[in-house]
Amino acid sequence: MKRSFIILLAILSLAACKKEGQEGNGNGGNSDIPKNWTISGTVSGDDGTLLKDVVVSDGVNCVQTDSKGQYYLVSDLDTAEYVFVSTPSQYAAPVQDGQAVFWKFLKDCTKGADGKYTVSFTLKKISSPERYTVLIFADPQPRSSGASYDKIGYHSLDCCNDMYRDMKEYVSTLKGRPVYGIGLGDIVHQNLSLLSMYKNGMATTGISTYNIIGNHDQQHILNQSDREASKAFEAQMGPVNYSFNLGGMHYLMLDNMIAYGEGSGKYSDECATGLTDEIWQWVQKDLSFVPKTTPLMVCAHSPMMRTQGGKDRSGTHLADLRALLSNYPKAYVWAGHTHSTFNFVDKNNPIIESHTLSRVTGALWANDYLGANGTPRGYVVFDYDNGEVSWKFKPIYYQTGAFQGNYSTGTPDYTWRDWDYTDGKAVMKSGGKPLDESYQMQLFPPGTYGDKYLYANVFLWDEMWSVPRFTCNGEPNVMKRVTETDFKYSFSYCSLFTFYSNNTLCGSEFIPDKNNCDSMFRVYVDSEHGSGTVSVKDRFGNTHSSTITW
Repeated sequence: MKRSFIILLAILSLAACKKEGQEGNGNGGNSDIPKNWTISGTVSGDDGTLLKDVVVSDGVNCVQTDSKGQYYLVSDLDTAEYVFVSTPSQYAAPVQDGQAVFWKFLKDCTKGADGKYTVSFTLKKISSPERYTVLIFADPQPRSSGASYDKIGYHSLDCCNDMYRDMKEYVSTLKGRPVYGIGLGDIVHQNLSLLSMYKNGMATTGISTYNIIGNHDQQHILNQSDREASKAFEAQMGPVNYSFNLGGMHYLMLDNMIAYGEGSGKYSDECATGLTDEIWQWVQKDLSFVPKTTPLMVCAHSPMMRTQGGKDRSGTHLADLRALLSNYPKAYVWAGHTHSTFNFVDKNNPIIESHTLSRVTGALWANDYLGANGTPRGYVVFDYDNGEVSWKFKPIYYQTGAFQGNYSTGTPDYTWRDWDYTDGKAVMKSGGKPLDESYQMQLFPPGTYGDKYLYANVFLWDEMWSVPRFTCNGEPNVMKRVTETDFKYSFSYCSLFTFYSNNTLCGSEFIPDKNNCDSMFRVYVDSEHGSGTVSVKDRFGNTHSSTITW
């Protein structure tokens, strides 16, 4: 009886040691190799160390390396095109043309006489994995300078060049700190030949970039399936669904643009937001290997958690995804696509946050010097330090794009812009200092919107920030958030149809639509002239202030 009890304890102990999500896939130990494996290989460090418990995937299946760094995948070789590794937090993928290369195409790998493939990976050891920075940006969308629609506003290739230059100089100030990039989709605009130009530009920044596919990165082909629409992008940029680990965080990168497909009568870059059944299955497998104590960074092109105005986003498997993410201590969900900025945190359920960024190269067609909600062109700087995270908006200092439109009275004068340009550099009108990360809000004086309210647009505001206060004559006043939304287009110029029809602009001013800007606050001011200061504390304890005179 005593001997049986001891054997039972031993069995239970072995079961308890089994990796979460492993479920007998045969890759956690040498004695459990699947007989029908089709792809195998090793994952090692650049010092020769064989890496255990690293997740490897073919985009459908996920397995872990064993104690000898070996993995075995049971892949369907009729459909499998690549193998990729979810890099562990202490290691980084090789970098080529500014991009992290964490995958290998099967066509480039060794195939044995038995028809099976050998695919191995060598990763670089990170010296300080618990300290790093990520530059997060959305919708660079370079378009050919020769295209007629790129003459409406500013040459988008010039805007991208400004982005590369700004990032390179910002990285140089970080003094050896590891820096990565995340491009949130629409890397190009329906011209995949420009991907090489994008890669060359990002290579000049000195960072390792991970990319998301956007709808305009899919092939513009009528009735094409979602899977087929992504293949041209994948051929140059690698898998469109993958993951990696940095510090104590797991990064999940998703293709959430679903092409309508055969018989739809729509082009493949006309998409719905959601996850296909195949992608949803892969997400569950990937996260099954991630301990429930791990915070997540989930990145996709289109917002998946909240829409502008704060409503929950509907779409295929999005409710399923929300339920799965709720099992983790934190999920920061990042997106672009809308060309406007909005951020939401539910204080009653703060696990899942929704952060959506405006177009890094400015609003499309006519106001590339500004984002759609009034922000400058810019990106987010995300810092990770030993488990603590923070982020801020980084305006782009270099702005050399030349106006191309046929505008009868000259270039738009941007009445409400807070900065001017000197030799392609942005300089604040007040004080003459460079446009930099100290610029986190824009103030609009009474009368701007035809009323007696002073407005403040706090670019990255969410519910974890304080409510802005306006101090005038020593009297502090709490501002009220403007929450009404009617989804008007956020510019004070005429419809896009006019741009297409006669290639002209019909307005020179720019102000955000206050009813469609989720970071807008206001306070009543009953004086024709005056001055005051708006102050707000961000979620990380930093106070931002701006003074205005009217």
